Amino acid sequence: MSGETRRFDAEPVDNVLRTSELFRSGSSRRAFLGRTLAAGGGVALGAGGALLGGLGIAFADGNPVADFANAAVGAERIGIAFYQNALGITSQFGVAGDVAKGTLLNSGHREYFMAAANQETDHLTTLTGLGFTFPFSTFAFPAGTFASAGAMLAFGEQLESVFIGAYLGAVNVAASTSGAAGVAELAAQIMGIECEHRVLIRDINGEDPPNDRFYEGNQTASTAATLGNTGTRSTVYATAADAVNALLALGITPS
Repeated sequence: MSGETRRFDAEPVDNVLRTSELFRSGSSRRAFLGRTLAAGGGVALGAGGALLGGLGIAFADGNPVADFANAAVGAERIGIAFYQNALGITSQFGVAGDVAKGTLLNSGHREYFMAAANQETDHLTTLTGLGFTFPFSTFAFPAGTFASAGAMLAFGEQLESVFIGAYLGAVNVAASTSGAAGVAELAAQIMGIECEHRVLIRDINGEDPPNDRFYEGNQTASTAATLGNTGTRSTVYATAADAVNALLALGITPS
C-alpha cells in the first residue's frame, strides 16, 4: 500500500449546521458529512495505524470515525463481489474463478440478489464520493463458496453479520465523536439495509424464522430464547481493524 494520505479541508461544523437546508439535498448532505469528518481530525489512510493480518492495511491515527468509513469501502466492494458472483456475473471487485458456474437461485431470489448488488453499489458510491478509500479492490472468496446454493447462502449470512457489526461499531464511534452525528446517521441507514440482506438470505435458505433476533448487537432482550429471539447476535466491532480482521477470518483474500 502506498503512503498516500487523503484529507478534507476542514470547515467549522457549527457554520454548516446553521443552515438547515444545506443538509436536505443529497449532494449537500455528502458535503456536510465530509466537513464533519474533517472537523474531527481529517480523513487519512496511509502509513501508520493498525496493520492487519500482515497485509499492510493501515488506518489513520487518531480518527476512528474515518477508519470505519475507509474500512466500509472495502466491505462494500466485498459485498458487491459476493452478490455478483452468486448471480454468475463477473465483478470488477471479484476474481473470475469465484463466479458461480450454475444457477444458484430461482428467478425471484435472483431479483433479491440483484437488488442487493445495486444497494451495495450505491453505498460504495456514497462512501467514495466522500473521499474515503481502501487499499484493495479485488477480493477472492474461500474455495467452494459459490459451488452450491447452500454453501453460498451460509457464507452470505456470515458476511452480512460482519457488515452489520461493523456498521454498528461505526454508529457507536461516530455518535460519541463531537461533530460526527451525520456519519452515525449514514452508518445506521446502511446497517439497516445489511440487516435486510441477512434476513433475505436466511429466508432463501429456509431458516425458521429468518428474522431471528429482537436486537442486533448486545442489547439485552426482555425475553430470551423465544420466537424471534433465537439467533446469535452480531458482534459490535470496537474498531475498524477488528471489523476488517473479521472479514479476513472468513477466508476472504484481498489483492
